[in-house]
Amino acid sequence: IVNGKTYAADDGAAVAAMLKQAKLDLVAAYLYAAGLPASATISGNQGGKTLAPGIYKSTPTLSVDGSQLTLDAQGDPNAYWVFQVASTFKTTTGGSIVLAGGAQAKNIFWQVGSSATIGTYTTFYGNIMALQSITMDPYAVATGRMLAQNAAVVMTSTNIINKP
Repeated sequence: IVNGKTYAADDGAAVAAMLKQAKLDLVAAYLYAAGLPASATISGNQGGKTLAPGIYKSTPTLSVDGSQLTLDAQGDPNAYWVFQVASTFKTTTGGSIVLAGGAQAKNIFWQVGSSATIGTYTTFYGNIMALQSITMDPYAVATGRMLAQNAAVVMTSTNIINKP
């Protein structure tokens, strides 16, 4: 079963146009997320914390190290989070994202000013829009999208990506 369009192997022009539009859409979404007014400022390690829905601005780096960051929708399935990370974002082994109160991965956006690394054995939720690159370390599992503007999204054969 195919959901969407199927292109002939020699239809390079159609594929190139589709990729160009996808990049334009990513840049527009990245700039939109970056321009939203923040409701709170956060910094450093967010492991062990619980955050309500909102727009969070981070200076320069943000991490989830060694424990869980819980995103609690407080019963609102339409709740959303935007994380505006000025430079780099990373999770480390044991630093996972947990959803609570009806939170949904499709409503979580990580706008990263440089690069993101999803650490080994991390369970991650949300959509990363990185200016540079995204690396998923071994056995990292993500529910969401990994979108890099100027460099690669690097994965291993052990990574799993689920559609939100």
